Amino acid sequence: MRHFKLLFLAVMSIIAISCEKPVVDNEQPLPQPDVTYETIAGAWQLTEWRGEALSEQTFLYIEFDDESRRFEMWDNIGSMYTQHKSGTFSIAQNDQKEFVLTGTYDNGVGDWANVYTVRMMAQGEKMVWYAEDENSIFSRISEIPELN
Repeated sequence: MRHFKLLFLAVMSIIAISCEKPVVDNEQPLPQPDVTYETIAGAWQLTEWRGEALSEQTFLYIEFDDESRRFEMWDNIGSMYTQHKSGTFSIAQNDQKEFVLTGTYDNGVGDWANVYTVRMMAQGEKMVWYAEDENSIFSRISEIPELN
């Protein structure tokens, strides 16, 4: 019985060692793209707002055009109806070398309610917008879906 226990421990040790992830000295996290007019261009869907996933009935889609520096946005946040907004946006870097995104609406309402510090994640497939009172996560999508 004693030999069985020793054999069992030896086998388990071999299995544990073989399952360990090899350590790679030069393993570095992949660099994330800068937030530029080109990397932000395209369609995005808000997937998390203020730390919570959006419900299935709630949506916000935004599409950025890098050439005209214009955006179009469709959402139903705070309304049972789809709202369409458009305007211009700009990207700059602040003193801390963070990327800052701002926008102005076409409909006369004025500037966006917040100035957002933005980071690209997942090799440009997600972006996180940071504001004083909220954080938002957007995921890249191929196109804005048909909205009723």
